[in-house]
Amino acid sequence: MSEFATSAGYGSGHFRHVLGRYPTGVCIVTAMGPAGRPVGMTVGSFTSVSLDPPLVAFLPAKNSRAFAAIAKAERFAVNVLADDQVAVCQRFASRESDKFRGVSWRASVLGSPLLTDVLAWIDCRLDKVIEVGDHLVVVGSVESLDVERVAPPLVFFQGGYGRFSALSTVAEADLAACLRLAELARPNLERMSANFGVQAAASALAGEQVIQLAWVGAEDAALVGLRLPFVAPFGLVFAAWETESVRDKWFGRHDATVREVLSEDLGRARDQGWTAIPDHGKLREIESSIARLATGGPFPEAIRELDTRIAAFAQEYAARSSARPRGLSVPVFDDTGRVALSLTAQRLPAMDRERLERCRAELVTAGTELTAAIRGASPAG
Repeated sequence: MSEFATSAGYGSGHFRHVLGRYPTGVCIVTAMGPAGRPVGMTVGSFTSVSLDPPLVAFLPAKNSRAFAAIAKAERFAVNVLADDQVAVCQRFASRESDKFRGVSWRASVLGSPLLTDVLAWIDCRLDKVIEVGDHLVVVGSVESLDVERVAPPLVFFQGGYGRFSALSTVAEADLAACLRLAELARPNLERMSANFGVQAAASALAGEQVIQLAWVGAEDAALVGLRLPFVAPFGLVFAAWETESVRDKWFGRHDATVREVLSEDLGRARDQGWTAIPDHGKLREIESSIARLATGGPFPEAIRELDTRIAAFAQEYAARSSARPRGLSVPVFDDTGRVALSLTAQRLPAMDRERLERCRAELVTAGTELTAAIRGASPAG
């Protein structure tokens, strides 16, 4: 799309930026094209229009080749995507010549392709096409429709794909035990914060995210409940005692040099029972991204910013200096030897070596005492 400027002074980039604040569902519109070949396109502009008569609509660009084929068919199906269908969504949004290759589907009563495992489908006859600006409003008359399965829908927001999560289910049941453990850790965290002037936190690993469960000494209470990506070099205290397959995924796409340094740090963490977070300018940038997530919400733009900064930090991680640490972390083990909780002293103020060692020793003691309190067992014995 070419850049435009209005009399109000804004351009197409600003227009998309503002409209990107409105989330949309994601569908794939399909039809049987010329020579009986199926065609399809991803749309985020699908909407219901009328109940009586039953009408729906979507808005393709005027120059859409896929819609040109759909228009000739004079009928189409709308396939509503689930949150686990990002790959098929991206395939139909691409310039791939054969978008249906490897995609399972069946024909509707009207002959349009219905994709396997979608949430729902709506089978339509083409009713009318109206030109509006650089797009078309395509209205379909609904012949039949049905729900295929129950699952969260795929959502498009701020240029990224996501999923719907009901507010009433934000606190997952499987985190209840970790939350109770974090409360047990709170007196230790408060003592650490008071004695050394640090921010003290407790976090747990849940799938591919590290969830902040308690935070003492921070001005922003929104840091509690914040979900951060479990990617190297963050969450090292969890990765150190995880399985090889989990660690390999944690490494991500980092090159051999970064992996080698991280592997050494993982081994050092297992040997000494704690890990240090090196002080670095890019780490401070990451902290500002985390603060933005905490205050503004986990929106795609903020998440992409955080991911970009983590990747940049990881590339310089191997060349870090021996400067004083920015933070210290220790594990709390459950009865299987897995890290149930991480206790961290964050944003360490300037302190001499002796005071830093006392801070580290108190944190290690807190982790050991909490492990014993829940009858946990360190893999090292």
